[in-house]
This record gives sequence, C-alpha cells and structure tokens, in this order.
Amino acid sequence: MISLYQLKNKLNKQAKEFAELLEFPDLYAQGLWARGVYNCPHFSDTHNSLTEAFEQKKLDSILKHDSLKYLMINEYDDQEIIESLHKEIESMANRIESLMLVDIETLELVSVIYQVLGLPEDAKFIVNTGADFRLEWRPYFDAFDDPLIVQYADLKVHGCYFRLIASKFPVEKLSLNDIKKYMYINHVNHDSEFEGCISEGNTFSKHEHWLVLTLELFRSGKVNKAQFNPTTFKIEGMRYLVYGFPLIPSFVSDWHKPDLCLQVKNLDGDQKFIVRIDQQALVFHARRVDTNFFNTIDYEKYISLYQSSVLSHFDADNNLLKVNGVKYLSFFRPFCLEDKKEAQA
Repeated sequence: MISLYQLKNKLNKQAKEFAELLEFPDLYAQGLWARGVYNCPHFSDTHNSLTEAFEQKKLDSILKHDSLKYLMINEYDDQEIIESLHKEIESMANRIESLMLVDIETLELVSVIYQVLGLPEDAKFIVNTGADFRLEWRPYFDAFDDPLIVQYADLKVHGCYFRLIASKFPVEKLSLNDIKKYMYINHVNHDSEFEGCISEGNTFSKHEHWLVLTLELFRSGKVNKAQFNPTTFKIEGMRYLVYGFPLIPSFVSDWHKPDLCLQVKNLDGDQKFIVRIDQQALVFHARRVDTNFFNTIDYEKYISLYQSSVLSHFDADNNLLKVNGVKYLSFFRPFCLEDKKEAQA
C-alpha cells in the first residue's frame, strides 16, 4: 500500500518535472502546478490537504477527492480517474495559462500535464485501439474486375460516423507523380467498365480527382521532402493510401462500425492524434472552428481549403464534427515520417 510519504514525494517530483519541461523556476512551477492541477492556492496547501485526507480515511478519501485523486494515476485501478482527467484537463491547462507570465500554447500545456501525471502516450496524442478494434473493409467499386482497387470502412468518433477510403497503391516507391500515374492508368483501364459504386452517383473518375486534390493539399510546399510522404496502410497484405472524413448519415454502411475512443479538446490549435491500429497508424486531425470561441485562424478560409480537397469526397458530410456542442473540422490522413519524429520527441 502506498504511504503518505510516497504520495508527497510523488507530488514533489511532479512539480519538479513540470518545472523542467517548461523551463520554469521551481517555486514558480510549484505554484502553477498546485493551482492548475490540484486546485490549491499554494503548493504547501496541497501537501496539507494530502495529509488531512490521508489521516481521515487513508487512500479511500484520496481516491474520491476531486483533484488529489490524480496522484493515484498508475498506482491503482485508475481508468475511472483517467477518464475524469480527460474531461478536466482543459480546465487545468486554462487555469495554468491564466496565471503564467509567458505565452505557451494551451495544447502544449495539455501535453505537459499528461506527461507529468504519468501518461506519456496521451501526452503525444497517441491512441491505441486495442485488440477488439476492427475495421470492416469492403470493396467501394464492387463491379470492377479488381474490386479491391478501392475499399472503404466506417467507424465512429465522438458519436459521428466517419468513412475511411483506401486506394490501392502497390508500387513501393511513393511520390505524388507516381501516384498520379498509377491512378491515371487505373482510370484508363476502368473507363469502359460499369462503375458499380456502393455510393450511387460516384465514379472512379471522381474518386481519382478527389484523391489527387487531397494529395496535393497535404504535399503543398513540401515537394521532395521525404519526411512528409504518406505511408501506405496494409489491408490483407496490399498497400493502400487511406484518407477519411465525416460521413453523410444516409450513406452509413450496415457493416461493423467500431467506436474510436479519443478525446478532442475544446481548445484552439491543431489537434493531431496518432491512431494505432494493428501495429499500423493513421492520423486523426481536428481543429476547433466554432465562431463562439476565439480562434487564431481565419476559420472560413481554413474550412474551404479542406472542403475543396479531402472533405470534397462524394460521401463526405458538409456538417462539421460536433463535440459537446462545439464544432471541429476533422479528417483522417496517412501517417508520415514527420509524425513518427514528433511522437518520439
């Protein structure tokens, strides 16, 4: 059983690590950490509250405490505490930000809080889906001679349906020109075929146009920079490029639709989640664009940029993702080497 001394020592180490990560003086960091995370006016008050709670009912009192319970992360069965942290961490970061004398992005503060509380994967916005998470891939043009040239799978994020579109790309060397050539060849080969698309009205020509626009968007200004090249996603041993978008509700498939558990934050800035699926990865991107909140971007230009590319797909819903009433522009894209570099930082 963990002792009061061990908990106090853990609290001290948290404040010390918080100071080191943000390069703050120790005493200054202690005050921010106490008020931001544990809602105590002074660091000494956090120690006093801990002593009082421990002497009353020992660990049970701490586990049920509104803020001191976060000290118990990685000590006991802490899933309920972690879920509470996901909901409260925005408020923690906002409290710290309101007290600071320097400008630090709120999303960076969120990452630091997760790191200090002992959740390094949450700090890097890494989502491990687990063994029970399964994507049900199906042919998108099921009348083609090669029905696996384009596949799709549906899933849910925050109660909203998303569609992943996987375009086969068997060539090992991946570049924008190579992809354009390969898609053009496929277009020519399937030009006279009955389209047979699962979304009535869509065609391979439209799919090709959407994919090229999407690739050009994500490669804009990054020509010849290999670290930004999208990685392929393997389905049954074949390489695919996978992008995704919010799905028109009437287009939702009858197949299995897994629920992806990630926590989009009501904060300004680009939120990039690395989603691990069967030892592979996709990136889920979300950006708050709600006019009821301050945004550091021209949200209309930002939305139009993506609505003319990845969100222009025939199946894409014009409505934005809503989380607790707040709107976010969101999509899936392939993982790249730059994402790996950031995740390891």
